[in-house]
Amino acid sequence: MTSQPFFPPFKSVAAALLFSVLLGPVGLLYSSFWGGFLMIFVTMVVISSKLPFPILLAWISCTIWAVGAVESHNRKLMQMNMTRQKE
Repeated sequence: MTSQPFFPPFKSVAAALLFSVLLGPVGLLYSSFWGGFLMIFVTMVVISSKLPFPILLAWISCTIWAVGAVESHNRKLMQMNMTRQKE
């Protein structure tokens, strides 16, 4: 009996977008753990400034980062699948 290699599941771009829009940097944790951790700290500093534009900019950057991180994750998984199928 041959064992099938384990492939981590793909992440949903729609879920990443929804989480990051609703939760901001906490939603980014779904896409990128270290990115979310970093942005939680950065956003806390930005929110302490109480200026609306930097807060909005931080929130939007979280959504862009989340979508990019999920696309990168899924692209890496596709490449792993392709190389394993060639073997």
